[in-house]
Amino acid sequence: MAKKPSLIRRLFRGIWRTIVTLYAVLLIVMLLVVPVGLYFAFFSGPSMVVEKDTALVWAPTGDLVEQHSRGVGNLVGSLVTEPQRQSVVRDLIEALDRAADDDRIKLAFLKLDELGGAQPGQVQDLVAAIDRFKQSGKPVVAWSPSYGQSQYALASHADTVYMDPFGYVFIPGYGVFRNYYKDAIDKLGVEINVFRVGEYKSYVEPFTRNDMSPQARAANQTWMNSLWQIYREQVSAPRDYQAQHISDYIDGFPQALSRAGGDAARVAADAGLVDEVASLADVRDAMREQVGSDESHGSFRQIHHVEYLNATDAEQPAPRTESRIATVVVEGAIVDGESVPGQAGGDTIARMIANARRDDHVAAVLLRVNSPGGSVTASERIREQVAATREAGKPVVVSMAGVAASGGYWIAMNADEIWAEPSTITGSIGIFGIVPTFSKPLEDLGIHTDGVGTTALSGAMRLDKPLSEPVKMMLQAGVEHGYDQFVGRVAEARDMQEDAVRRIAEGRVWSGADAERIGLVDKLGGYVEAEKATAKLAGLGEGDYAIELMQPPADWRTAIREFLSSHVESALVPDWFAQVGDASALDWLRNGMNDPRHLYAHCFCALDTGAPAGRSVVAPQQSVE
Repeated sequence: MAKKPSLIRRLFRGIWRTIVTLYAVLLIVMLLVVPVGLYFAFFSGPSMVVEKDTALVWAPTGDLVEQHSRGVGNLVGSLVTEPQRQSVVRDLIEALDRAADDDRIKLAFLKLDELGGAQPGQVQDLVAAIDRFKQSGKPVVAWSPSYGQSQYALASHADTVYMDPFGYVFIPGYGVFRNYYKDAIDKLGVEINVFRVGEYKSYVEPFTRNDMSPQARAANQTWMNSLWQIYREQVSAPRDYQAQHISDYIDGFPQALSRAGGDAARVAADAGLVDEVASLADVRDAMREQVGSDESHGSFRQIHHVEYLNATDAEQPAPRTESRIATVVVEGAIVDGESVPGQAGGDTIARMIANARRDDHVAAVLLRVNSPGGSVTASERIREQVAATREAGKPVVVSMAGVAASGGYWIAMNADEIWAEPSTITGSIGIFGIVPTFSKPLEDLGIHTDGVGTTALSGAMRLDKPLSEPVKMMLQAGVEHGYDQFVGRVAEARDMQEDAVRRIAEGRVWSGADAERIGLVDKLGGYVEAEKATAKLAGLGEGDYAIELMQPPADWRTAIREFLSSHVESALVPDWFAQVGDASALDWLRNGMNDPRHLYAHCFCALDTGAPAGRSVVAPQQSVE
């Protein structure tokens, strides 16, 4: 029998446990409460006032996203590392739409030098907002030291396009380039077991080939050609030249640059892509002439679009009814479980849709999708909630952003209406499974696996053993069944024959314009059009409803997941490595592939659009203060 600790020892143990508990509570308070206080101390200043004859400085910063990750975990992480800069597409649209009807706003100044990653469909959404602002009769001015492809798509719709004398316009078109690892995998002795259905389902090719397959090459060329044609028409429509002029400009760019003695700004101006080549100081003087001076900024009278939204929130009229349209955003790869920044958890998204369905004040659901897909299990869980919401009598409308492919299409297909931009990347109806095994490299290290089991399948899915032929047969059958389910559900949801769906499926990617033509999409249009369609289906008129942006509840578990997802990985993976090679390879090393059945509906839809405007491709990088 163990000896009972003495009274003094128990007393000291109790004191120690109390100290540890208090320390843990204090640590939680520091990590969760203090950052919130610091945030409001630094970022919640006096309310802004919108003065008469003010320029709206519309300045997208960083990557375009559909929803900020506002969890406590990200707030804590921002004190440890520099937070990733992002701009929400809906905020950018809302700022221009409000300013168009605001007599105090005289013009819009598009400051595009800090815009980062942007998908073609998202850019089209913003172009539509710029055009609506111009319809109010107010001028739009664009400025950037240089213009990359996305920046110029926005700038081309301005009345006046300014560029620095040391700048350039670089529009390289679209490309799909990947790293292929078969030789490296063979050298390592890793066996990659791939199971797929779909002639064009190319996501797994880097693990099984050293180059792009002919089928993937042909399919990628088709949808990229569609996007390139849309882009050329988009930027040429407000300018005085034909779409072919853009192709001629970039094809002849090296020769034109040589003739101009390396003066890329002159090349762009001679081609009519920019209206004025001027320094930032000259641009500020031109703006002062239109809106006057602002001593607080040391420049022209202005208000940033984020400050403008904050200043005008209270001015927006209250809805006439208590009805709401619940907006659920699916951003990033679809994974099993809960959401973390950059990934859409099937459980989290399904729960938000279910909560909206049960809320008597929610009249309809708008599902905003910006995802290349992922886990089949998670995608099906979301689709089930979309179907259940429709069956409960509440309309569901899907608004596709930059990409809504594979699993991103799976979750959309049962909506009452599917809206996409012509440049949205969608389709990719296909399934694959992938199971790597590591028996050979382990054996090379002198590590061997052996044992016994009660059935032929005992230990069959261990990654330190080769997959047996019965197991491969089993997995392939599961993939084929999943593909049949995908095709069948699309046929039923879209009121199409299965044979017709199979002809446009097999993992093939489509542009939004082509998807509308073949029946995968109902209407072409952006966020605003989809929102109006949702209200119409719910029987709500303008001013009858409010938009409720659904957010996952924040608790300490969510905070830890967010912090680990956003910041621990960046500490383990060097910055230089994250900039090299194929981003999808890094995705594979992360926790995105977590489907319990190892089945995935994921599209490799990453577009290469050349260097961003902030990175010089024709001259040394320069900065402007």
